[in-house]
Amino acid sequence: HGAAFLGSSCLRAFRLGDANGTAVDSHNVSPTITKCWSVCSRIVNLLGKGLMHADEVIGNACAQGLVISFSYDGHDAPILNPFLYEGFALALNELNSALKKFNSIDHADPTRASTLIRAAGVLLAASTSGAGSRSNTEDVSVDLGPARLQCTEALFSILGGAAYRKDEELSLAVGEALAAYADAFGNAKWSNESEIWPDDYDEVFAFDLPPHQHVLYTLFQREVTHTNPLKRNASAAVLLALVAHASRQANLGRMDRAMVKQVSKNINLFQNSFIKLLSDPKSKQLSRESCCRGLAACRGLAHTLGDDGGILNERLLKAFGQTTYGGSAMIETESQARERRNERDGADADFPETEIGGAAGITESALGAFREMAAAAISLGRPDTVYSLLILSTSHSAWLAPGNRDKYNERSLLGNARAENSVSVRNALRPHLGKLVPRLLRACNDPNKHTREQMNSLWVALTGGGAESRAVITQNFLSTIDALIQDAVCSSWRARAGACSAISDIIVGRSWDELGGGGVVVDDDGEKMNTTASIRLIRLWRSALRALDDVRLVVRERGEVLGRSLRALTIRLCDPSVLISSDDTFLSDSDQMKKDREIEVQAEYAAAVSLGWLVKYGLNAPCPEATGICISCLLGIVDVSKPTTLQPVLAELCYALLMAMSGLEPAALNYLQVRAAGDSNSGGSGNDRYDNLERIRIQAAMSGPIATALNKCLEMVKHVDLETQQKLVPVFDSSLRTGAGFATRAATADAVSNLSNSCPSAFRFKGISSVNPTVRLLRALYYASERERGITAKDKMTHALGNLAALAPGSSVRQLVIKACKRYCESSGSNNDPSARKAAAATVRAIVVRSSNQLYDGGPNDIWRKKVLPVAFLGRHDEDTKVSTLWKDVWDEGGSIMSSSGRNDDTYGITLQENLLPFLEMAIISALRDMSWARRRHACSALLELSNSNILAPTSRSIIGDEDENDHDRFLQRAKSSSVLLRECTRIIARPRVWVGKADTIKAGSIIAGKWCSIAPAKGTSIDSLHGYYHTEWFPIVLKIDSYDDLFDGDGWFALNHSEADYLQDADCDVDEVK
Repeated sequence: HGAAFLGSSCLRAFRLGDANGTAVDSHNVSPTITKCWSVCSRIVNLLGKGLMHADEVIGNACAQGLVISFSYDGHDAPILNPFLYEGFALALNELNSALKKFNSIDHADPTRASTLIRAAGVLLAASTSGAGSRSNTEDVSVDLGPARLQCTEALFSILGGAAYRKDEELSLAVGEALAAYADAFGNAKWSNESEIWPDDYDEVFAFDLPPHQHVLYTLFQREVTHTNPLKRNASAAVLLALVAHASRQANLGRMDRAMVKQVSKNINLFQNSFIKLLSDPKSKQLSRESCCRGLAACRGLAHTLGDDGGILNERLLKAFGQTTYGGSAMIETESQARERRNERDGADADFPETEIGGAAGITESALGAFREMAAAAISLGRPDTVYSLLILSTSHSAWLAPGNRDKYNERSLLGNARAENSVSVRNALRPHLGKLVPRLLRACNDPNKHTREQMNSLWVALTGGGAESRAVITQNFLSTIDALIQDAVCSSWRARAGACSAISDIIVGRSWDELGGGGVVVDDDGEKMNTTASIRLIRLWRSALRALDDVRLVVRERGEVLGRSLRALTIRLCDPSVLISSDDTFLSDSDQMKKDREIEVQAEYAAAVSLGWLVKYGLNAPCPEATGICISCLLGIVDVSKPTTLQPVLAELCYALLMAMSGLEPAALNYLQVRAAGDSNSGGSGNDRYDNLERIRIQAAMSGPIATALNKCLEMVKHVDLETQQKLVPVFDSSLRTGAGFATRAATADAVSNLSNSCPSAFRFKGISSVNPTVRLLRALYYASERERGITAKDKMTHALGNLAALAPGSSVRQLVIKACKRYCESSGSNNDPSARKAAAATVRAIVVRSSNQLYDGGPNDIWRKKVLPVAFLGRHDEDTKVSTLWKDVWDEGGSIMSSSGRNDDTYGITLQENLLPFLEMAIISALRDMSWARRRHACSALLELSNSNILAPTSRSIIGDEDENDHDRFLQRAKSSSVLLRECTRIIARPRVWVGKADTIKAGSIIAGKWCSIAPAKGTSIDSLHGYYHTEWFPIVLKIDSYDDLFDGDGWFALNHSEADYLQDADCDVDEVK
């Protein structure tokens, strides 16, 4: 380091000290001076050779030594002494090799490349006077002119190279080196200048150009249009360095320099190149920010050269194109553009053309951030402000480096064209932030990454970031949220996506008052006047649900984020406990109570608005994701709300939750259940598999969050007024009748059972007709249970029906029971319906077991004794064991109640069968005469049971003659019933048709006849002497003397001589069956 620093310092001092001496006249030089120049040339040569040293410290020391040696204090580089040409050329040759080495893949080193780039810039600038020199001797291996061109190409090769990939800031260093090379001699006259450049890059033509034209020509014709995106990215920083250097020189009054003139002539190329690179989808942060600052430098240079910037501004704003918030005043419409082209080219006005933006080939996403800046500047009426906004939007660390801070700041780039500094710009824009904040926030959340990064930097620069930004949003919250809500449903998908993300960010932690306050409005009619918090909350939900159902995936993803944020906000607004601020600690008790009451009222407002809209519209959304977020929000609101808060919408909420039980269940489960029931290859019966899957589905539904919310709502019912409670009964009726799945019906049944026990008064209405909600619900439960296929849901509905029957009017319950018994009797034979028979039996059992109070009132027809229990007696003999078990429960439970009630004024007996004997007799006869063979079999079995139980036999005291008046009535009751049943049995036996169960009739008839034969009187003989109050007409069996041919009196049965053929014909059956 010491040797390099000492040698380079001596060389610099000697070179600058003799700048006007031997450099001008090298022939009249003393030998001592010549020797000194020879030593200087050797020093330059040695420093050049040290650039390739393997030790990084030595290499950097040599590079810094060259920088010191040929640095200068003025604006123009001193003339290079001819004695240094040879050593200088060798050093440039070594520098060229070093640049190539440390930019290669194997030896890429950004640190060494950076020092070499700086050294190259200094050497190229210092050797400008010898640009075209060539040695006349053959001993010199390298000429200075070609070495300079090779070094320039090495600098260009850094752009996009291996070293650049490791450190993109090298491109800015290359730009500064090329700027120093191009402006080394500002006022020099160049013999090979050319104002006309070929369209395609020509290396020979480029090498013949002076440095300032050489650099610009190579950049515009080769680097900016290169196919390698890394090359294009790196070119932006080089262009910035050039135009910034020219702008700084112009600001200092050096407008006559060749490099400044050349840049100003090509200012349009610079601007177009910056815009093109901005729109490049492959551009990186440094490239984009270089373009932003480069555009500002173009404006500053043009202003310094006397241009008012109108054309430049117009071209820039048109290139940025139309914003998503409406066209700028500087942008022509499609029709205006067509008219202009027609006037210019004479084309057909009706010829269809497609416009894709302000600049050809620039997509909507590429210039999103800059369109917003342009729109902001135009809306403020200050187009020049866009350049300050461009600079404020840059945040790369390269601009804060000590060497770059003063070179690329706003003052340096814009000069006198700058509006104000960043603080002044921020203060000037503050009155207009109400218009700017929505645009900036939307652009800060743009789907394009480049737009987001650019606008986030601008947002922080304008608002300060952090708490200051939050305060700015709060100050303009209402106008901002209204504008973003409109953007969330506009036609541009990018605006929709950005607005959704912006809304989700700014609504966090907001209160009811911040949203606008006001009362409850559950419908938004679209009016813009008197927009309250209710309207804004509804519009927010509408925007979120639309975003969730958007055709664009990006918008749907942003809609999910907005939905979650909106859900959190809504739940927070409905929870009064989280709205109490910590600042309220110092309030007095009365003020605290008043404050708490206001918060509770606001929570009630929020809950009423949210629940009302979500129940009415949210749960009916066609998009499943939207329905899911609405359900989740409903669950959260229910979890934090008080009963008084939910009271206005409790009925609608319960209905929505009940319908959601099946509505949100995957349809695949129903498909699986139906297919499993019909799969004959699986083990077990189809009904068992169906019931198992149904039980699993109901368990899953009942353990889910919707069921939890429903249970909490039902727990709140007992805390609300009676009118609200009674509103739930029609809701349950509607959910049973319109529910799409058994999960809804099962949940409704559980809800009815729950409220029947906790709030029985809710089911007591006046009236017994179908307008009575309880009666309608009772019938709905019966019909739903009858239609239900699965056993689990059917049992739940039957259970609920039994609980509800205890609260329903008695006449309605009796009508339902009669209908169920009739339905049971009709659902056999050719109309066989096992499900209907089971539903009827389960319904009667549920009413008898769970509503036993109804059995004490049989109505004017005493249906329980005369209709229900006789049907139950026959139903116990049903072939289906489940049905027979149900009827057995009805018989046992109903019989015990009938026995305890003592309502047997018209019948006599000790046991239940004897007490109900007249009604059992009618039921059995009706069944025996039924068209259904199953009903006949049940009757035969029941008749046989009565016969075996000695019910159809004389009383024990009547046989021994020791009777009282009560025994006399029992005897007459038995005699009448036995006579009727024996006659019916005889008639059935007399019919020749043979059927299953007829044998029981024969057995029963034989038993009845045998029981009564012991006391049967002979016809014509009075037994009044023995039993003064007995009469023969009441006896089932009467002995008729001298009557051998009659089975029944006068029928001549045994006298008839039927042949076997006649018997078979009458029997209407096969011989085998007869036998």
